Amino acid sequence: MRNISHIVLCFLFSAHFSYSGNVDTTKLFKQKPTTHFFYADQLGNTDSVSTLENSLTNLQNYLGRYHLGNSGMVINKPGETFQIKTLGFNYSRNNFIDYCFTKQNLKFYDTRVPYSDLVYVMGSKKESNFKLTFSYNVKKNWNLTANFSRIRSEGFYLRQSTNDNFLSISSLYRSKNNRYYILIGVLYNYVQNLENGGIVDDSLFENTSNLDKKLLNVNLASAKGTYRNRSVFVNQYLNFGKKENDTSEKSMIIPNSRIMLSTTFDDVVLKYQDDAPLGGFYSNVFYDSIKTNDSTYNVKLENELSWKRLDNGKHRGFGDKIGLGLKAKDQFVFTRQRDVDTTFNNFSAGAELFNTYSNHRLWFNLAADYCLSGYNESDYRFKGALKKGILDSLTYLSLAISVGSQTPDYIYNFYKSNHFKWENDFTQTFENAVRLGFVMEKYKLAVGVNYKEITDPVYFDNYNFARQYKGTIPVASASLKKDFTFFNWHLNNNILYQYVPDSTVIRLPEYVLEHSLFYENDLFKKAMRIQIGASVFFVSGYYADKYMPATAQFYLQDDKKYGNYPFIDFFINARIKSARVFFKIDHINSGWMGNKYMMTADYPVNDRAFKLGVSWRFFD
Repeated sequence: MRNISHIVLCFLFSAHFSYSGNVDTTKLFKQKPTTHFFYADQLGNTDSVSTLENSLTNLQNYLGRYHLGNSGMVINKPGETFQIKTLGFNYSRNNFIDYCFTKQNLKFYDTRVPYSDLVYVMGSKKESNFKLTFSYNVKKNWNLTANFSRIRSEGFYLRQSTNDNFLSISSLYRSKNNRYYILIGVLYNYVQNLENGGIVDDSLFENTSNLDKKLLNVNLASAKGTYRNRSVFVNQYLNFGKKENDTSEKSMIIPNSRIMLSTTFDDVVLKYQDDAPLGGFYSNVFYDSIKTNDSTYNVKLENELSWKRLDNGKHRGFGDKIGLGLKAKDQFVFTRQRDVDTTFNNFSAGAELFNTYSNHRLWFNLAADYCLSGYNESDYRFKGALKKGILDSLTYLSLAISVGSQTPDYIYNFYKSNHFKWENDFTQTFENAVRLGFVMEKYKLAVGVNYKEITDPVYFDNYNFARQYKGTIPVASASLKKDFTFFNWHLNNNILYQYVPDSTVIRLPEYVLEHSLFYENDLFKKAMRIQIGASVFFVSGYYADKYMPATAQFYLQDDKKYGNYPFIDFFINARIKSARVFFKIDHINSGWMGNKYMMTADYPVNDRAFKLGVSWRFFD
């Protein structure tokens, strides 16, 4: 840990691209007494500030359907491919990330009155989901917010119990003259789940009706996995610009540029335990045949310094239109596995060019990042984005192009555990991608076309060992989102099409379909708003990856295709003032169309389940 003292702070650009410009967040604090929020990378873009929604649409979908059969278990989305991440160290794919509080998804609030949001969901098999948000402006320019989330569920199958807890505390402070901002976040994510390794015999499950799922044999009888993440970040912003008098606040800085210093501490512990390592589930036992007790510990300390030009509202000519950003980042990493402790530093730099405003609703952004040294040395990413408004700001065309390389996640190059170990020297993976999109928000229409070429991707083979494919794999996809309304009837549609001509190591379903049909209207002299309807989710058949609890990663399998099964839900959503309630029969068609409802090998999706949830907001 002595290397921490050598962490370097340098100049950097802040690549927070917003098509709508870079108007400062000062206006956020001058609005009427309602509650607003934004994310850390949106500071300074008032068009990115959001107000709370009280809509009923998708209220019943409090969790996605991509988990392995029980709320709180790992998630495997069937529409994700390799993607260049933010440059820097990454240990492995985090399959719990959708549950967690992160620096990217943490909301910063401004509320004129204390704001609370309580969400509680209970369901079959002792499922319990609880969420709490409390936000309070200590002063007009200082906010404190706390979030807590908990997931408990027994599950339909043996040893599926989940115990997940997530906590975040955040604060936003702005100096009275708008010169200085600080955002602080403290995050804690903890998951401790039993691991059953899936059911032993898929065919027994699929060919037997009215079978008590607790009677099905599972692969692991005494295993459990733990994921723990602690993170603290502090973003400080210093604005430069002239002071101007304001009717409500005198001598306010109208910034034309900003320096930001971001410091982040992040540690992750991964544990896997099994009291019966010789039970036949693993191909190898390298160290201990009595008990598996694997753990990995990763620490990341990151400092980033950036400068960015802002839109100060003085639209006088071409010089005011061009924006520039510069940045530099140092990343200290410590990782510990069985028998090995490793430390290293990554140092990267970047630049960005964009327009701060547009007279013709045309926005562009060019950004480049390059890693100069460390584990990720010579990784790079170049991005270009263009957006053109058509008719109005709610209808636009967009084009995005990216070219990049990524050193494989650390787990692919080095891993030692009781059941798996390897040392590799894999080369970088390259990705070229282009996306074309068209959006008409007024008509609730969004169309997208994507094309990628992935060169030398890494993966886990059929025996869960890390491998690298030498060659280029093209991936094409198209998406369509369209919501129809006919009087009080609504039909919402999401369609994803994917094509992979070479499915040797990248396996994706051809179609992912989500549709919902519901009736919505007011009752009791508009005292209640109600939705009644049904939704369907469908994934076409493909060789879905298997899951290995010992590594918490997915790997290839060629034995069987999964999918080709519609999951149908029935739901009733209602709103009375600030309270929203839903009743849902999840997978209502369970047993009506056979028992082939698996999306991941050996892990059936839950049977028919009843869910009841309430969301209640308080503004006092």
